[in-house]
Amino acid sequence: MRRYLLARLAQTVLVVFLSLTAVFGMVRLTGDPVLLFMPMDIQAKDVNEFRERLGFNDPLAVQYARFLGDAVRGDFGESLRYRRDALGLVLERLPATLLLAGAALALTLVIAVPLGVVSAVRRDSAFDHVSTVVTVLGQATPGFWLGLMLIYVFAVQLRWLPT
Repeated sequence: MRRYLLARLAQTVLVVFLSLTAVFGMVRLTGDPVLLFMPMDIQAKDVNEFRERLGFNDPLAVQYARFLGDAVRGDFGESLRYRRDALGLVLERLPATLLLAGAALALTLVIAVPLGVVSAVRRDSAFDHVSTVVTVLGQATPGFWLGLMLIYVFAVQLRWLPT
């Protein structure tokens, strides 16, 4: 059991490390992060000053080491868009996210589990075949498309919810 837990912990550390590396690389692939959030008419000296303040003038290896060290401490920096602590922004939206996750779990328990039980009890019946087709279609439908269709039905057509 101990070996299994250590193996899973090692896998978790590897996945986190690779994820952080991918995030660091993708941010650098999008171009100069400083130029993405500065006005177009900014002067070069201001860009260099901002780049120096954020540490983007350091070698890439130093930036990467600083990024990993900060991430291990839970410091994900300041959001350049909102000018606030990035972790604070995430925590600010946490209650709405938990509410949405709770609603999804409740729907699963109220609808999906009973349908699955009835489908298992009445194997090879018409109900089983219909529920299997509906389930496969539900899993195959892209989430963004389903979201747009739900907005169209409940907000535009029925006017039950705001868009």
